[in-house]
Amino acid sequence: MSWAAFITPVVMAGALWLMTRSPYSLAFAALGPVGAVLSLVEGRRGGGRERRAAFAERAEELDRLRERIAGAHDRLRRELLRRARGAAAAIDGLDGPVLWKGEETVVSLGRGSVASGLVISGDARDTDELELQRAAARLDDAPVLADPVEGVAVCGPGVLARAYLRGLLVQLYTALPPGRLAPPDLADAAGRARGEWDWLDRLPHQVGAAGIGPRLGVFAEARLVPPGFRTVVTLASPLAAIVEHYPGPKAGGAARGRDHEPLEASVVPELVSLSEAARIAAALAVRAAGLGLGAATRSLPGEVAFGDLPAAGGPRLAASIGRTLHGVAEIDLVSDGPHAVVAGVTGSGKSELLVTWVAGIVSGRTSDEVVVLLVDFKGGTAFRPLAALPHVVGVVTDLAHGEAARALSSLSAELRRREAELARLGVRDVADARGALPRLVIVVDEFAAMIDAFPDFGPLFADIAARGRALGIHLILATQRPAGVMRDALVANCPLRLSLRVQSDADSRWVVGTDAASRLSAATPGRCILSIDGATTEVQVARTAAADLAGLAAATPPAAPPRRPWLDPLPEVLTRADLSARATPQVVGVADLPEQQRRAMLEFQPEQAPLVVLGAARSGKSSLLRLLADASTVESVIVGADREQAWDAVEAAAERCEDPEARAEPGLLLAVDDADALCARLGDEYAVVWCDRLARVLRDGPAAGVYPVVAAQRQTGPLRGALGLARETVLLRQQSKQDHVLAGAAAELWDEGMPAGGGVWRGRRVQFLAPPPHLETFAGVRASAGGEPPSPVQLVPPQGSATVVVSRSPARIVARARAAGLPPESLVDLTRPAEPGALTPEALLADGHLPVGVLLVGDPEAWMGRWSLFATLKSRHTVVFSGCDAADVRALTRSRVLPPPLAPGTGSGWLVLTDGRMRRCVLTAA
Repeated sequence: MSWAAFITPVVMAGALWLMTRSPYSLAFAALGPVGAVLSLVEGRRGGGRERRAAFAERAEELDRLRERIAGAHDRLRRELLRRARGAAAAIDGLDGPVLWKGEETVVSLGRGSVASGLVISGDARDTDELELQRAAARLDDAPVLADPVEGVAVCGPGVLARAYLRGLLVQLYTALPPGRLAPPDLADAAGRARGEWDWLDRLPHQVGAAGIGPRLGVFAEARLVPPGFRTVVTLASPLAAIVEHYPGPKAGGAARGRDHEPLEASVVPELVSLSEAARIAAALAVRAAGLGLGAATRSLPGEVAFGDLPAAGGPRLAASIGRTLHGVAEIDLVSDGPHAVVAGVTGSGKSELLVTWVAGIVSGRTSDEVVVLLVDFKGGTAFRPLAALPHVVGVVTDLAHGEAARALSSLSAELRRREAELARLGVRDVADARGALPRLVIVVDEFAAMIDAFPDFGPLFADIAARGRALGIHLILATQRPAGVMRDALVANCPLRLSLRVQSDADSRWVVGTDAASRLSAATPGRCILSIDGATTEVQVARTAAADLAGLAAATPPAAPPRRPWLDPLPEVLTRADLSARATPQVVGVADLPEQQRRAMLEFQPEQAPLVVLGAARSGKSSLLRLLADASTVESVIVGADREQAWDAVEAAAERCEDPEARAEPGLLLAVDDADALCARLGDEYAVVWCDRLARVLRDGPAAGVYPVVAAQRQTGPLRGALGLARETVLLRQQSKQDHVLAGAAAELWDEGMPAGGGVWRGRRVQFLAPPPHLETFAGVRASAGGEPPSPVQLVPPQGSATVVVSRSPARIVARARAAGLPPESLVDLTRPAEPGALTPEALLADGHLPVGVLLVGDPEAWMGRWSLFATLKSRHTVVFSGCDAADVRALTRSRVLPPPLAPGTGSGWLVLTDGRMRRCVLTAA
């Protein structure tokens, strides 16, 4: 009722009272409030009835909607149960009709809440409607599904996690039949080590089947789970687990089993014991045998003989290597390769696999069709049985790194040679060459060890892998752990993979893409997983006996010896008879050029000097000097170990270098042997001067026609600076690899067993000719037995002459002079007081004419005391230093010139001429 209806009667009653002044008129004023109250009461009674009717109708509609939601939820639960029944239901249905009737690789992780997929449209107006929308979207007590192919990681205590994971595997392998599932990619090294997953081997789902491989793993904590697992289940207790889903890659559409995401993280897990899992595997094997499915009908043999395999033959490189569940395992390096990777730990049968594979490749083929190069970095024993095959062009081992380096370096030249040959034939592939080039198979055992020893071979093998298919070169690379060793560029060209037993899942996945190789038993050597373009098969490799190889060699049709991809090593002894007929007398050896697959003759011309030869004892230094002298086109002088000879020869050469007219003289080859030993024998003072003169000869000699060649064991002391002036260095065998490298040679050319005459020159391994045994057979070569012969000085001077003698043993000189017949009046001994009437030096100087020959003798101290007298006598008469050292000579003569060295034990001394020159001399009695 409106306020107007309530107020109108009151207003009219007031107007009537004003006109009539009757109190009855005021009674009309009460009609408005009374009517308003009555109308309000009646309106409220009618509105309550309508609201109660509306509320009742809405409640009925919500109940009907709840029933529809519950029905939809029940249908969804049944659908989820149909897709994944759970472990308990899978075990109960082992003998039922639903075994192996599954269509998806999904499993139930347990009961929990998931998204139902139901949506109630419209805006919720109250709490009941909001709760109903949430209840519709939520499916409680439903199986939480996951796809093991996308990766399921189980975290928690090992015993609990493995029991839970066994439940997932039981679901999977009872849902899908043999042939639909590959072996699981199982990350649990500790469990396999204890044999907790051996029951999987008894499942009828054959190993290596071309089916879907689930990926599962056991980890202690969620933070340890590597990438690649989309679902992580953390077991808090045997009754509760927490599930976490992670988004997968966007490519390829939605993942299977992802249409019902979990709403709550908690599920109730199902656990299966190890004994129960073993029982289930045995029951499945029996059921498969009855139905004729999978591996239950046959198994791989534990051993296969190569003689029982048929020869593959054919124009390519097909080879029978063993047996699979389906028959003979045959692989072809040409169609399945062109290159292969083989992995396997020690004792897994890797070497036996390589031997069998090589035997299969050459079986029924001649060396005109295929040749094999074997590289064994385990000492050379693995491939020893194959060496007798006519197809094998060489076995390279790590026992001689120099040989390994040169053989492998030759492969670059082989690539170039094959390219040139194909270009000559006008074809682009060896398959079109009509047999002009045999295919070359390079087998490397312990590839990782080879790369460690020769890092530069990594790019070489990558190059071979990239270009080998067209050139007919194929690689079989074997190692224990290929991951991290082989470059991506190399592995990309190796689609053919074989993995025997390896240590870890990661190694197995790296090679063949699954964990199967890490689960192979150590009790069955030769069992491997073969992967060709990702498809895997389990193979038992055949064992090849020595008789099998002998039979292959005997059955191979005769053919010309195959061309080797590298030449034989240089001989230890090289003679002129080994050279070609076109070798000139100047040829002194040959150089090894493995990267060009040839040898080059080395010629020596004097103009190549100055030349230094470094080598250890008995490395052939002296023989090489004689050889160079024999090959020289100029006169040669060989300086040996004699100190006097070495001093005189180098001094004469140094003087010739200072002579401007020396260019007109005939050339001279100066060969100095054992220069470092000569320095040691000369002593420090003489060595410094001698090395300085030798440096002058090395620097200026060729311009003056002197061509020096110096040999030494080491560059030490003052000799180092002199030898550094040489134009070239020949490095013979050194004491150690360190000395070899410090001398400037490449480390790979170091050879501890390098023969005499073998060395490194101009960066090449060389072998010099063995010289004739005797020096006198060399034409135009002279070598004096000593230096310049000493000048004789008589102890009894001729009449009218005087001889001055300085000696540290003057008494001995006096005794020798008297024994030689020198009269007393002709002897002046400065070490004794002068007798009355005896001849004195002063009287000798006062009288210019001597009546007799006079001998003046004194020690250095006595002459130093009368130095002015000595200086006067030195300018007029002969002075002899006998039994003194160079310091005495330089002190008394006041000269910086070092006297020539004296050979010990010869009794020679120094003669100082009046013009100051010094030479060797000897005091004689006559």
